[in-house]
Amino acid sequence: MARTYIVQKRDTLAKIAKKFYKEAALARKLADFNSILNPDLIQVGQKLEIPPRRMLTGLPPLPPAPATAQTGIIPPHGLEQILIDFGNIYNYLRDDGTLDPRWEADQLGRAPMPFTLPLSWDQTKLVKSIYCHKKLIPVITDVFTALRREGLQERLKTYGGCYNFRGKRTSGKLSTHSWGIALDLNPETNSQGSAGNMDEAVVEVFRRFGFTWGGDWSGKTKDPMHFQFCAGY
Repeated sequence: MARTYIVQKRDTLAKIAKKFYKEAALARKLADFNSILNPDLIQVGQKLEIPPRRMLTGLPPLPPAPATAQTGIIPPHGLEQILIDFGNIYNYLRDDGTLDPRWEADQLGRAPMPFTLPLSWDQTKLVKSIYCHKKLIPVITDVFTALRREGLQERLKTYGGCYNFRGKRTSGKLSTHSWGIALDLNPETNSQGSAGNMDEAVVEVFRRFGFTWGGDWSGKTKDPMHFQFCAGY
């Protein structure tokens, strides 16, 4: 279960990593997890998320994706790799904290859906494509094609969104939705902090394609509607 820690006087990330993980060298990964670009710059009173070691260092290797996923895209681990693979969103931030529209123009696109889903906040509308990072388009298409092929389409009730520039609900760092590499499904019955009722077979398909499921998290961070194409963040 992720804990929180308030930075104290004379703290460094190396000292904090040593305290919680017995390994100062994990300071860089702890910085990545907390969206800290410069691990040497932390402030007294700053709130950090302290995840379990396995979340910080990475889960065991995923099984190979099915033959339909010929994308060659490996899910990144930690902020540094997200910025390398999916673009440095911080270069697009304006002085007032808003995001330059060039980010969407440069980085995002639409993944066609092999079947439609009702939009969670207006179920009179059917979603035919997912607005996501352009590099993730073939992965998204393959995931939903696999779900249909394996007879799981009916277990998805509504679509709760993908790209959304915002902070993570349980911390101040940017959500993975900001890169367009996370999506929410069946949010009505899978609210954050709850066990939810996400179908296990659906979860396994997403895992095969490299996604991390928020339902594996603990406490207030548990998010069973959420799937993100990265780990360690």
